Amino acid sequence: MSTGNTLPDSAGTVVVGAGCVGCSAAYHLTRLGREDVVVVDQGPLFETGGSTSHAPGLVFQTGGNKLMTRMASYTRRLYEDLDGFRTCGGIEVAYTEDRWDFLKRKRERGQSYGIEGGELLSPDAVADRVPQIDPEVIRGGYYVPTDGKAHAVDASAAMAEQARSAGAEFYGDTTVTDLEVEDGEIQTVVTDRGTIDADEVLVATNIWGPLFGDMVGVDIPLVPCAHQYLVSDELPELAGADREIEQPLLRHQDRSLYFRQHGERYGIGSYNHESLLVDPEDIYGPEKLEDLGLEYPSLREFTSEHFYENTHPDHDQAAYDAACELVPSLRDAEFESAINGMFCFTPDGMPILGPTEEIDGLWWALAIWVTQSGGAGSIVAHWMEDGVPRLDGERVDATGAHISRFQPHAGSREYTRGRGAQQYQEVYQLIHPREQPQDQRGLRRSPFYRRQEELGAEFYDSGGWETPQWYETNEALLEEYDVPDRPDWLDRGWSKAQGVEHRAVRDRVAMVDMTTYTGIEVTGDGATAFLQRLLTNDVDVSPGRIRYAAMCNEDGGILADVTVARLAEDRYTVFTGGGNSATLHSRWLREHAPDDGSVSVRTRDSDMCGIGVFGPDSRAVLSSLVEADLSNDAFPFYTAQETYLESVPVTMLRLSYAGELGWELYAPMEYGARLWELIEDAGDEYGIVPMGWAALDSTSMEKGFRLWGTDVTPEYDPYEAGIGFAVDLETDFIGKDALVEARENGIDRKLVPITLDEPGAVVDTGYPVLEPDGDDALGYVTRADYGYSIDAGIAYAYLPAAAAEAGRDVEISYENDRYAGTVRDEPLFDPDREKMLR
Repeated sequence: MSTGNTLPDSAGTVVVGAGCVGCSAAYHLTRLGREDVVVVDQGPLFETGGSTSHAPGLVFQTGGNKLMTRMASYTRRLYEDLDGFRTCGGIEVAYTEDRWDFLKRKRERGQSYGIEGGELLSPDAVADRVPQIDPEVIRGGYYVPTDGKAHAVDASAAMAEQARSAGAEFYGDTTVTDLEVEDGEIQTVVTDRGTIDADEVLVATNIWGPLFGDMVGVDIPLVPCAHQYLVSDELPELAGADREIEQPLLRHQDRSLYFRQHGERYGIGSYNHESLLVDPEDIYGPEKLEDLGLEYPSLREFTSEHFYENTHPDHDQAAYDAACELVPSLRDAEFESAINGMFCFTPDGMPILGPTEEIDGLWWALAIWVTQSGGAGSIVAHWMEDGVPRLDGERVDATGAHISRFQPHAGSREYTRGRGAQQYQEVYQLIHPREQPQDQRGLRRSPFYRRQEELGAEFYDSGGWETPQWYETNEALLEEYDVPDRPDWLDRGWSKAQGVEHRAVRDRVAMVDMTTYTGIEVTGDGATAFLQRLLTNDVDVSPGRIRYAAMCNEDGGILADVTVARLAEDRYTVFTGGGNSATLHSRWLREHAPDDGSVSVRTRDSDMCGIGVFGPDSRAVLSSLVEADLSNDAFPFYTAQETYLESVPVTMLRLSYAGELGWELYAPMEYGARLWELIEDAGDEYGIVPMGWAALDSTSMEKGFRLWGTDVTPEYDPYEAGIGFAVDLETDFIGKDALVEARENGIDRKLVPITLDEPGAVVDTGYPVLEPDGDDALGYVTRADYGYSIDAGIAYAYLPAAAAEAGRDVEISYENDRYAGTVRDEPLFDPDREKMLR
């Protein structure tokens, strides 16, 4: 191992951070053929002093989403091969009935994402595996036999050794003091032992990440947090324990606790206290550590009040009392060690991966736990080497961890700390998927916001935007429309107003706030050639025409599905979704724009508002307001016009995500309040209803329209996603070669709709689709809702091509029940498009 005093003058790749993430990245880069890799760390190798050094190393593989689960499973396999992992199994216990139901769903999601052998245990079965617990205080547990403990330091050293044998060099006790950038490119890593010129730099420093962002003027939305870990003295139940045969890991998430065996001793990890945030610049240096008797910079002195007193805002029991209730012998135990150990959270709890937009050659791999460290290293290494994120060589949807998912406000200290604290507080909490953050709200509001409040809008946070999901005032129409009830969990954070709005747009007219849709303006003499290169469909159409297209990466994975309106010979607007689409999709366009000035890319996510007017009466409502002729002949389907709605300048697109006759209208933001008033007043005689995004989502499912980020992601290509009609292989675009190969080879999986056979039944996303009476997962639900027009629950899922034929019987496992369903042809509603074309 290279630990000498002399650093190299230059390197192809410099990795800053020799913890498990940095070592994983170096290991995978060298496996992909890179030889000129240098890894530096301010601490000694490989117990460097960061989170890797004190991490208890629990690898519970079933994560909150597919990406985190896949990374954890890969980490387990990798570290097991490197002798840095001990398989002992893992159990999550349920203290409450809600948690027990949650564990049923978690087991099913694990099955969907490839976790094998997961099972639900009775309280006594949990106690059989962990004898020191009191089975009387729990309702059961979720057991995964392949979970276990990663020794992060040993795994880091093993990965480093293999990387070194392939040419990589590692240097400890080397502090990076600056990153030098010139003309938008990374140039030099400056250390206290010399400088290294570098083609690429990967920052894998976790809790110190924001300090490196400060060096180069890049916001890194991450905040270090401290949590507690204690190790008891010997417990009677563990006396004479065989160190080669260890108990399963244990999580008590209802009280924000976890446990692991240390021979005859027992370790307790606690998040059961208030959020203990740390500013990166305040992390202790060597002198302070020595004064406090602390071993690593990532440690803080133990604060006993956070263990023995209840300081967590959502709990009514201190960590110590909760631990002793589950493990009674802890009441008589002493604790031989206790620390406050640092790790970190981002505003959404996901990692930060990928390249910096503003600085070529500068990469990040941050906010990653040991659990996902091996997988994160694989993804970022493939991304750096191949230009596409892959996990173990396979396509992966890393969008949720992409550094560019953050919106501008996320760089603020106030936002990062507020949301980071909330993520810490909720890390083990039972959070409903529809439960919304309470902190840092109301940041971005459309000009319709005040009127929507009056109408009882239920707002969701979407990239900082307040986005109406439904309107309470529409519940008054339940006398007119029958809406099925939903079971307890699916009923939470839901309103029957969604069903009302769904039905109303089908038989009258509705107006939808579409301000969060992002319009990306592409102009210039080279605009057509540029978009032809980036999009799968032929967009060289006459002005006024609209095209639907996908935007793919080199693997053919779908980065976005977009609507493209050509408004003039040299001017297009590319419309994409809300949330992180504004930054992710516009970045791809900017990065691929030519440098010769022939193309300008302008993201209009903050200066343009939008309203969708959909339904059979939409033409009648708008005709009295709009200067343009709205007849079929003058304004046909899938065309666009720039006109006026009374005095408001608008761009009108004749299309409808609800699958009805309708138009989307976009205007400069300052005209928005008047735009809403005019449409609402004109629609009054037609019974116009305000419609939220929940109903727009369910109506779009009935029509088979795709939703990027759920059923359309980089993990799938357009043929698999059922949008091959938007691929024109006569044009030359990024990803074409991969799609030609895919078409020639035929698809192995296909996105299909499934309707549930039981009247009124509905399931949720992420649950396995099974053969009738079988236990093997064919696929899993990517999107689900109720189809109020067809009066059936709908689930979309990717199934093997052989199992995707219409009429096939399947079952969906949800909360330990099995729901019979039938694969259908699509669309399920208005297959001849009569409603949209009338």
